[in-house]
Amino acid sequence: MPLHWHEPVDVPTEPPPDLHASTHASRIALEHVLANADEATAWAFLASTYAEMAAEWQEWVLTQPWYDSAVQEGLRHAKPAPWVFEVSCGTGEATPLLAAYSGRVIATDANLAMLRLAPPRAGVEYLRSDVRALPLRDASVPLLVGLNAIPHIKEFTRVIANGGQLLWCTSYGPGTPLYVEPERLLRLFGPDWTGEAGRAGHGDWMLLSRNA
Repeated sequence: MPLHWHEPVDVPTEPPPDLHASTHASRIALEHVLANADEATAWAFLASTYAEMAAEWQEWVLTQPWYDSAVQEGLRHAKPAPWVFEVSCGTGEATPLLAAYSGRVIATDANLAMLRLAPPRAGVEYLRSDVRALPLRDASVPLLVGLNAIPHIKEFTRVIANGGQLLWCTSYGPGTPLYVEPERLLRLFGPDWTGEAGRAGHGDWMLLSRNA
């Protein structure tokens, strides 16, 4: 089934930052892990790259007023969930939106350097976790969320519940270094999933629903 696109919302008049996404080293590494989810060299490169960014990450994000707009809009279309599992949470930029949505969030990242900068929040548990081996039971997650994150199709398929959802967002659409075209991501998950998508701020969101 094709992806259903909603009308864009809150589109800024000024252009997004130019992050040289198409040739960015993170995009190249992402393509490697999409082609081979077990390619350890690409995963190690991505982990070290974002660990090095931690010290300046929060300061830079504060200059980006639409950074998490796609998450906010995507949540408007998601089903109610008793709790949310967030991957690649970084320093917690989108986490408050998730906590307001469900009241309980497990926010994870592979980098301790990022997690140590994430401020404490009511209802949020921060946890170091790699998307390749999530500390979760099979078919246990009602809503899994990632903003500018790295997908692991096999592991996400394992942990998301029947009837559960995946909200996958970017801050800058194709201008995001860690970007997978929504239609392509839906194809990677396969026929047991349906999807809708939209644009908000400079970014986009995609909500995949697993058939019960």
